[in-house]
Amino acid sequence: MGLYILKRLSGIWDNEDLGLYRDDGLGIFRKLSGPNLDRKRKEIIKLFKECGLNITIQINLKVVEFLDIRLSLIDENYQPYRKPNNDPIYINVNSNHPPNIIKELPKSINKRLSLISSSEEVFEKSKDIYEKSLQSSGFNKTLEYEQLETTNRESQKSLKKRKRKIIWYNPPYSMNVKTNIGKQFFKILKKHFPKSSAFYKIFNKNTVKLSYSCMRNVASIISSKNKTLLKPENSNTYSCNCKDKSTCPLPNQCLTPNIVYKAEVENDINDEVKTYIGLTETPFKTRYANHKQSFRHKKHQNSTELSKYIWKLKDKNAIPSIQWSILKVIKSNVKSNYCRLCLTEKLLIINHLDDNNLLNKRNEFVSKCRHQNKFLLKSVKDSID
Repeated sequence: MGLYILKRLSGIWDNEDLGLYRDDGLGIFRKLSGPNLDRKRKEIIKLFKECGLNITIQINLKVVEFLDIRLSLIDENYQPYRKPNNDPIYINVNSNHPPNIIKELPKSINKRLSLISSSEEVFEKSKDIYEKSLQSSGFNKTLEYEQLETTNRESQKSLKKRKRKIIWYNPPYSMNVKTNIGKQFFKILKKHFPKSSAFYKIFNKNTVKLSYSCMRNVASIISSKNKTLLKPENSNTYSCNCKDKSTCPLPNQCLTPNIVYKAEVENDINDEVKTYIGLTETPFKTRYANHKQSFRHKKHQNSTELSKYIWKLKDKNAIPSIQWSILKVIKSNVKSNYCRLCLTEKLLIINHLDDNNLLNKRNEFVSKCRHQNKFLLKSVKDSID
């Protein structure tokens, strides 16, 4: 959303002196009179209202606090800034966090303070509160001013134009686990994706990297448990609206959304039973109607692997019969960076790849998720228009 707003604001700003971080923005106009500046302010407010947002703007400022830095046009200095009564709190040196996070914490604080201090004198005046917070967390570190070189974006560009595609594996870290998870993971990677494997170019030590993630804190664990206990028992139960209950594909469950389902196909010619695994974000009955359409009309025979097989049986004058069942119900589907529904379907397909009666193809577990498209800015903009 922020990038979209910045794109719209580029019609008002003629230069790049504009920044936006979440709900805080900062911009500079040069050589602009008071009345003209006020007109610009009204234009920005109007633009935000067109996007369904409200904004408060202050103009003609000589000193401004933006995030963790105070900027001054009076003496052309900048220094660290914190809101009143908002002392920094850091994780304890003995906390259950990955070692690299604990090790790099004092260094990153020192680097950040040096970066937002215009001089060593400003740094020395501001560092005391951060040093005390580090000491109270068990760190024995004295902060020292670093002269950091600031380079423009052009010089930071790498000579390499092609970037290596990296797949990150982020297992949660716990000091109670004595096994070297990273070492064991790369052993498994080497075992199952040798150089002779067709997937070696994708899964090897150069393209797959490991970085530990933090465990959930106690507050989030308790909150999650309370939500589970306090949720009504019938909150996830779905009924059936079929007039004839005997014809319901999933008895009393055909309106269940966010599921991974299984279809077992039999025929009257032989004893062969084929299995198909699919998913649906909508109620199953909606997906079932689409399946029936692909079974009735030959122009839709290539819609799914299941419909392809059904039409093969029909070409042999065989009568197929399908038994539907639910493999997994997903309580919450699309997250910020992954889709549990698609991942669950792919996992179940992978677990059944050795089954010769499985209709799904191998390329299905590397397909792209379609459910996240509705959360893209383009989809939101189209719905507003």
